[in-house]
Amino acid sequence: MNGGVSKPWTRRSRAEISKALQGTLLDAVTNNTAGTEPPRSHREQSRESGDLAGDATPVQARKRRLDPTMESDPVPAKRARLTQTDSQPPEVEDKEVDDKTTLRQAKPSPPRHPYALVLKDFVDPVHSSPCPASVHTFVSEWLESVDSDQEKHCLSDSHHGFTVPPVPASTGSRSRRASHAESVAPSDLTGATSGSGQSSGKSLVEDPFYRIRNLAANNIYMRDLHEQFPEHIADLVDHVRRDRDSPGPSSDEVRQDAELNELWMGAGESRVEAYFRRRIFPEPEPGDGLVRDERQPMPKHAVPSAGSSFKVSTPVPDMLYGYHRKAFPQQQTQLISMGTEMLGNNEGLMYPFFVIEFKGDGPTESGSLWVATNQCLGGSTSCVKITQHLNHQLMNYKSDEVLPINSAAFSIAMNGTQARLYISWKHNELDYYMANVKSFLLHEPEHYIEFRKYVRNIIDWGKDKRLKEIRDSLDTLLEKSRQRASEAAKSRPPPSDGSGTTSSKRPKPSSSRRKSSRSISAQGQSEGANESD
Repeated sequence: MNGGVSKPWTRRSRAEISKALQGTLLDAVTNNTAGTEPPRSHREQSRESGDLAGDATPVQARKRRLDPTMESDPVPAKRARLTQTDSQPPEVEDKEVDDKTTLRQAKPSPPRHPYALVLKDFVDPVHSSPCPASVHTFVSEWLESVDSDQEKHCLSDSHHGFTVPPVPASTGSRSRRASHAESVAPSDLTGATSGSGQSSGKSLVEDPFYRIRNLAANNIYMRDLHEQFPEHIADLVDHVRRDRDSPGPSSDEVRQDAELNELWMGAGESRVEAYFRRRIFPEPEPGDGLVRDERQPMPKHAVPSAGSSFKVSTPVPDMLYGYHRKAFPQQQTQLISMGTEMLGNNEGLMYPFFVIEFKGDGPTESGSLWVATNQCLGGSTSCVKITQHLNHQLMNYKSDEVLPINSAAFSIAMNGTQARLYISWKHNELDYYMANVKSFLLHEPEHYIEFRKYVRNIIDWGKDKRLKEIRDSLDTLLEKSRQRASEAAKSRPPPSDGSGTTSSKRPKPSSSRRKSSRSISAQGQSEGANESD
């Protein structure tokens, strides 16, 4: 009205009862149960004294009082029928009363009983003297249930006043589904499968049986600390253990590192990663041929699989070192012929060799180094499998001149206070192994400096010795493929001269064909002469 927008009528829930009304109801119940029944109207008294005079039992009287058709005085004709009905047997009477009640409930009259009387009939319509304590308890529980039902099903603040249906338990709310999706760790992209055994709300690498079920089913194992390395793995560990000529931080500098001390006190994963990215893990130089990618999923074909229903989580390393394609300028032809088997992610990183997984260590962090180690098991063995593709092609030539390269890969699981260095390799045709090289307490200056030395030596091994071995292997494959093509060309039989000359010349006509052609030409000439005459 008056140019304004009228607010639409709001239909409130009939279950909504104010606190004052609740108190009134409870007081009424208390007074009524104590023997002080509220006075009834003159109309109700006359109806009970006159119309129900023939009713001998209190139960039948209460049934008629509860009947909505009895709220108003019946007409004389109807009163006569009711009087006749009272004389019938109780079974017939009850049936007819129920039928009339059912037929006449289309237009129920508003109840005229006082609150206490209504509640009394509602609580116990048969017994006339209910227990006061039970009535009071029942009403209190009923009022509480009204409030709880209103909160669940009544959209009281909506201007439309619609009742919101309850959400099915099988679907859950959108916010809950969103929070569950966000809680999944990045290193788990396989999802829950029928055989994965993944529990609700956890990633696959957090499953307590992930190592003994998922990894073992795909021939990936964690070696015990006391087991010795194979010879070629021990040689590689000695190579990355050697001292460096480049200067590093001193023990005093490590002790005075305030940011490192804050990590020791407790810090989240992002702060841990930011610190060690600057201090320990260097950014590759443009001419190194190396690439460092962060949080990129590794391809499915690189993840070890034995065909089991228990899958290995698709690795998404926090940090991954590998090679740029430009690191192989003379081997592009061979790389193109090999497809995508050398790729470590969709960013083009090739032949990865170093995986790093970070975890936080603080009051708001739920990660653990056990989970980070599970991620290293999947990521590092995937690096090994990618390099093993190259070795398989080399071994196909079965030559003493062709030697396989060391396909081992390194990985680190760490937080702000400690780090664990691992090495992984292909132990035989089936099994992948990962073993601990060394563990470090990062707040100890000697451990911190030694940890930095291992990391830098691994990166130097990757950009020097390992890169050279891969280049030489690709050159060998290219040379061997050209030799095979040349040998195949030489093995083909050359075309014969006779077949070449006969194919180039047209066949001569036979003597009979020549005679027939001559007779046909002579006949044509004679016919032409006759026509000219």
